[in-house]
Amino acid sequence: MGQGPENSAHLPSQAAADALREYAGTDGAFLAAGLVKPSYQKGNELSTLLLYPADELVVVTITGAFVKQAFERSLAFYPQANTNFLQISGFEVVFSKDAPSGQRVIQVKCNGTALDESKNYQIAMPSSLGRGGLGYFKIWDKAKITKTFDKVTVESILKGKRYSETSPRWVASGSSPALL
Repeated sequence: MGQGPENSAHLPSQAAADALREYAGTDGAFLAAGLVKPSYQKGNELSTLLLYPADELVVVTITGAFVKQAFERSLAFYPQANTNFLQISGFEVVFSKDAPSGQRVIQVKCNGTALDESKNYQIAMPSSLGRGGLGYFKIWDKAKITKTFDKVTVESILKGKRYSETSPRWVASGSSPALL
């Protein structure tokens, strides 16, 4: 099962992305829908959310232009749910529901500031995604991994953490905020 910006079932994935970002001390974090179990029982530890809990945490460094490309890829099949949809932390994305694929992202903020397409951003993510999994190899690959954490798995970071409410990070233009 995939996720999309209007599916509130993946709010726990967003909370997990927050935990990854906090642990790594990065500008942001990505967690793709294809790495998340389709069923998560609210109240369980966030570590139970993952299909591949042994994935290690990595930091990928890419420019703002590539960050924006990643968000366009995430929205490629909108409004259909898809496995490459990114749950994000540190970023807020405003997108047009009616624009053609590849031209949907209207505005991106990173930690409250407009995304600078020429600036490098450090993004925490599971290693399988950091190596370009789920088609993100078209935007980055393992050569962009700039930091690894020795024997630190995504599961170990999420162990003992539970879902908590977070504000939406994907907002459809011309509508109320998407429930993420």
